[in-house]
Amino acid sequence: MKIANHYNSHWNLLQQIWAAFALALFGATVWLWLPISEFPTIPLLDLFLSPVLQSIWTHYLVLILCGISLLAALIKPHPQTWVLTLVSLVLMFSLSQHRLQPWAFHLLLGATVFATCSANSGARLLRILCISIYVFSALGKFDYQFMHTVGQQFLNATLRLMGQNTDHLSPEFAARLSLIFPTFELLVAILLSFYKTRKFGIIAAVILHISIMLILSPLGLGHKPGVIIWNGLFLAMTPILFSSLPYKAVESEVSSGSRIAWIVIMAATLMPVLEPFKKYDHWLAWGLYSPRTSRVQVNIHLYKTGEIPELDSFMLPPFADTPFRSLDIRKWSLAELNVPIYPQDRFQLAVARYIADHYDLENRIEVRLMGVADRFTGQRKVETLRGKQQIDIRCQQFFFSTEYVPR
Repeated sequence: MKIANHYNSHWNLLQQIWAAFALALFGATVWLWLPISEFPTIPLLDLFLSPVLQSIWTHYLVLILCGISLLAALIKPHPQTWVLTLVSLVLMFSLSQHRLQPWAFHLLLGATVFATCSANSGARLLRILCISIYVFSALGKFDYQFMHTVGQQFLNATLRLMGQNTDHLSPEFAARLSLIFPTFELLVAILLSFYKTRKFGIIAAVILHISIMLILSPLGLGHKPGVIIWNGLFLAMTPILFSSLPYKAVESEVSSGSRIAWIVIMAATLMPVLEPFKKYDHWLAWGLYSPRTSRVQVNIHLYKTGEIPELDSFMLPPFADTPFRSLDIRKWSLAELNVPIYPQDRFQLAVARYIADHYDLENRIEVRLMGVADRFTGQRKVETLRGKQQIDIRCQQFFFSTEYVPR
């Protein structure tokens, strides 16, 4: 009985920690969850274009319900509060696919487990999920693009924190050295996967997340607070999950609810293998800080850029002798919503579609649709769409919505 109470108290503590960090993450990204910015809203399915569902009151109501459920879980965890969190998250994702931020998808999976599982079965599922995140996040960085872009930023920031720089390193060696980051991430996953090495895995995970938080903090790259808070969740969660909760599930505790959780977590764990085949979204496959993702480049004719002053601060200087300026939609997302843009060609093409319609660009817009970069060469297949009509035709080829919510 004492052992069971011990496990339950730590299980409750884990839920309270997750709820606390989730509330902090919602606070840091609040503009993403309210339809009041100039950045377009793209629902997950066309069904959710309904004016009733997209009314500002619907967005506020669902966000408030989610906040109340998380606050209740923080005070006294209970499966029913997590059911409310789960339902509200599903609805909020459906209303805007931009909200499928990695931490929010992670919260959805955690809420599924907390709503349906006991400490025994739930801990096992969350361990599997945690390890899979480390694995796929690491694998996404063994890549030419990471080695020569984001990996170099990480390396430079790390060395600056140590009072050093990369000036004395050859470009080839610096590129290879950047692989230390995904290698260590993969090492954490391996150490946490085996009972005898889990203590070392916990220590390695703590080192990993403290390092990432420093690299991304104002002392390093100065990234937005959301990703730092999410790393803080892993920092607080991992020691409890891998050392203070049981490792053997009791078969009699298996219920229909826990079976559903098993299906959901196993799907989230296995489906990332489909991402290289363009059958699964990059972020849902834990492609974190992986620059090889598909994307679009939006070019607007110089004749029209002067007519949209509200976007001027996000325009890049004219390039070469072309009559276009590029609109940095990634910078636009960060400025308006305080979060990175959803790294998927489908979503970003929908944003381009909104720009073409909203500003009546017709043939004065050009979109370069760039596929996933080759892992070994960094090369991408590029498809150029000229004018609104070609953009509309290309948007029809996606299963998930590429329609925007009318203003």
